[in-house]
Amino acid sequence: MVRRLPTPREVCDGLDEYVIGQQNVKIALSVGVHNHYKRVSVLEEQQAAAHRHAAAMEAAEAVNIRDQDGGFAGALHLAQHGKTELGSEKNHYSPPEINSIAEESFGKTVEDCELDKSNIIIIGPTGSGKTLLVKTLAKLIDVPIVIADATCLTQAGYVGEDVESILFKLYLESGQDLERCQRGIVYIDESDKIRKSGGNVSISRDVSGEGVQHALLKIVEGNIINVPKEPGRKNPRGDFLQIDTSNILFICGGAFAGLERIINRRMDAASIGFGAQMKKELEDHKIQGKYFDNAIPKDLVEYGMIPEFVGRFPVIVSTKGLDVDNLVDILTVPRNSLFKQYKYLFAMNNVDFHVTKCGLQEIAKTAFLRGTGARGLRSITENVLMETMFVVPSIPDVHTVYLDAAAVRGDRKPIILKDPDMTVEKYEALVSQGKPVGDAAVPVDINIEHVDITEADDEEVA
Repeated sequence: MVRRLPTPREVCDGLDEYVIGQQNVKIALSVGVHNHYKRVSVLEEQQAAAHRHAAAMEAAEAVNIRDQDGGFAGALHLAQHGKTELGSEKNHYSPPEINSIAEESFGKTVEDCELDKSNIIIIGPTGSGKTLLVKTLAKLIDVPIVIADATCLTQAGYVGEDVESILFKLYLESGQDLERCQRGIVYIDESDKIRKSGGNVSISRDVSGEGVQHALLKIVEGNIINVPKEPGRKNPRGDFLQIDTSNILFICGGAFAGLERIINRRMDAASIGFGAQMKKELEDHKIQGKYFDNAIPKDLVEYGMIPEFVGRFPVIVSTKGLDVDNLVDILTVPRNSLFKQYKYLFAMNNVDFHVTKCGLQEIAKTAFLRGTGARGLRSITENVLMETMFVVPSIPDVHTVYLDAAAVRGDRKPIILKDPDMTVEKYEALVSQGKPVGDAAVPVDINIEHVDITEADDEEVA
């Protein structure tokens, strides 16, 4: 039987567990991976059918040779012992029946053709989840996938990594299985950093920009590439791996900062007269997302990518900027969300971690105003909880850390609950009623704990 292919919806559901929003990119990746599986399955079945046909032909030739020679079985008169006589119809070799993609009876009967790959470019603002989507995809699929950084690539012959190093990483990721490596997926991150430089290229060669794009052309298109077995400087006399990239799916991702202005000039060309378009706030993530959705290859070429490189990526999709509600969901909903990670860290000290809804909203608003996307959430949370994580492991009677909007804004420090009878609900009730909570719930203060420990040491010395 043919190996079951994961449907695009199954791949998309797996991405939903880790990534918030970006539905159009999830659909594009799910379809791309599903079609990649199909292409790989067809190739495997065609090769298996060819091997079965060759084996059948060899067996038939062997039978014909014995028939022509009269055969040793006929000379021994083995038919009387229940053996089949040579030349009978039963002495005919037939391969086993297998439900194969290569069989004409499998699925709809259509004209035979070769399946080409559809490489993908993902564009979108920083912190919108481009790299996270591909990292999550690597956990879900049974195909070797490697994430390479375009910023460290240089043209062949210059200091830096050659583009062949990407294929060598994929070869290692596939367990040094060449067949499996040739059916993998490559994600080239920060691909917008290899655009053409705006300077005078006649003075110095653009070895980390346009030169890298030229070097990637032969790999992305699909050729047999000689990859050195040992990473580092190329040795003409060294051993090489020959990797066929025809069935390797390539995905590029980048922020492409400033691309929205190029798209704006193209779409809103008329600046005066009746056809004039009002000036739009390109910093608004919603307007920026609409422009990214309308990106075409011509815009990427104007941005600095060469036409030959863009033409090898027929699918262009964009991620949207995240709003406050998306950021709140990122903090709490995914399987490895940020606050689940902090809960785990505090639980190792037998301490509970509680965040109020207003605290979540305040963190999300701060990250949204900074414009750093989901990456800004960890930066803000680390700064807020830094002193708390410093103090809590050295206080044995703390059972809960309480974080609210006031602590996020910096009006006061996070609250630590010490008294076993002081629950989160009881603390919130006392605060809402304006009643004192005493020493059962106090703000984090690293100086007080330091003074107490010093005084205890002095008493022991005395």
